[in-house]
Amino acid sequence: MTVRQRYPSRLPADLHRISQAPLLDEWLLEPDDRAADGAVLTGVISGHPRYPDGSRVTTSTVQQIEDTPAGSFGGWAWCYSTGLLRLGRCIDIHYSRGVSL
Repeated sequence: MTVRQRYPSRLPADLHRISQAPLLDEWLLEPDDRAADGAVLTGVISGHPRYPDGSRVTTSTVQQIEDTPAGSFGGWAWCYSTGLLRLGRCIDIHYSRGVSL
């Protein structure tokens, strides 16, 4: 597992609370079509205070992401305004790893 960062910085201060973070499952890292650069996550959210469980969401700009080997679960992402997310299963890990933050 490797951490990719949009800008050189420290790890998120709330990473110690990863077990309590909302879960984003069936996710994909995609270029942000709302901005000139950057990337967002799309997926199915659960445990988030603003969205009902099972909602398909698009996050704010991904600042840091740690994904896992293809086909496995785990990892985390920290997004600009969405905050810390646990990552479930990625629907296309090879595509997601090719997307620049």
